[in-house]
Amino acid sequence: MSDNHMGLMEHDGLDNALKAASADAAAAGARVFPCTVFQQGRRTMISTSFPYSFLTRQVVSESVEKGGDPANTTNRPLLTDHVKNINAYVRDNAENYILPPVTLNARQLPALHVPRGNFKNRLGFMVIGDNVRFYVTDGQHRITAIKGHGSGRGAVPSLVDLDCGFEDDSLAVLIVVEDELKRIHQDFADAAQTKQIPASLLAVYNTREPVNGVLADLVDRTQLFRGRIDATSKTLPKASQSVFLLNQVRQFVKELLFADYALSEDSVARHSAQQLADESAREEFVTDAVTLIDSLSEHMDPWREICALPITGGPANQVTSFREQYLNMTATGLVVIGRVAYEIRKSPDPVWRKEMYRRLATQVDWRRNALIWRGNVMTADGKLSTTRVPVRDAADRVMTELGLKSAV
Repeated sequence: MSDNHMGLMEHDGLDNALKAASADAAAAGARVFPCTVFQQGRRTMISTSFPYSFLTRQVVSESVEKGGDPANTTNRPLLTDHVKNINAYVRDNAENYILPPVTLNARQLPALHVPRGNFKNRLGFMVIGDNVRFYVTDGQHRITAIKGHGSGRGAVPSLVDLDCGFEDDSLAVLIVVEDELKRIHQDFADAAQTKQIPASLLAVYNTREPVNGVLADLVDRTQLFRGRIDATSKTLPKASQSVFLLNQVRQFVKELLFADYALSEDSVARHSAQQLADESAREEFVTDAVTLIDSLSEHMDPWREICALPITGGPANQVTSFREQYLNMTATGLVVIGRVAYEIRKSPDPVWRKEMYRRLATQVDWRRNALIWRGNVMTADGKLSTTRVPVRDAADRVMTELGLKSAV
């Protein structure tokens, strides 16, 4: 056995490494954690998992106070709302949640027992006493959400203190051995080099959100949308044969449900949990939304022409031309349709609603250069405005055109 690098001790075989680690732990009243020891660059890294109860005691966040000096503090300012959201997400999904790994910092190498060998990646055993502390490099909001934060009515409860079995859960951790604060700050910046998921792709993956849950059905059950929705891009390429981004359809759904395509995600979650609370409510909404889209596709230019086109190939390139000519081929036009349909859906008469959907398709001139759009979503210089007020004004003009305000 040799001690060739601070707390790293080598043994003849994994069994002997475990025996030595167990003996050390017994002598010091410490714990043994199986781990993987490896290198990135020239630094030693340790990968393992810590139970929540261990995290609450021995992992430390050093958040800079607002107005303080971040250069002399390990972590950035703590965002309490972010902590609350993570804590609530875990509690609301206690049997089916995921918290990604966090990156911790060890100021010196913990006691590690590993098999002897010239391997860059080795299984081993880490011995940690009650006096050992790890510091958060990346993931302070996840750690704080587990530990709890604050006091009084606005306090975030500790997951370990709740009678929900969280004390048996664990979090994967990457431990970086580093004692230089400037390098720790750089590690945090390096760990943050991630690319935001496009909103359309997030709408596909995050099906816990009820609004996202109905999108797949709406796209699959409508002739216009099926096979013609881009669910991976952040913006729709000019030459795209797709009719809309999935996130644009999601904005349409928000209008149809709440009359506000720009409603904050927190508000969307609260309201959709009420309106789409169960399978029957979701099915009722999807059925009505499909009726709307199919009615428009049957009667409205250029949607009916698009439905007659193949999804790909040369003829599908007509979609690009239609997008340049028609407002209802833009996200703004789709939102206007959703706002007007929100008012139509207030009627309990399905026959009347379907007739109004037909009139929405046939009585409104959806070409971009139509007079109805001037001064609202189409500016004097021919530019498309996408903000709330012009969209609302455009929807009001459509409803006046249909006599909808007096009819509903």
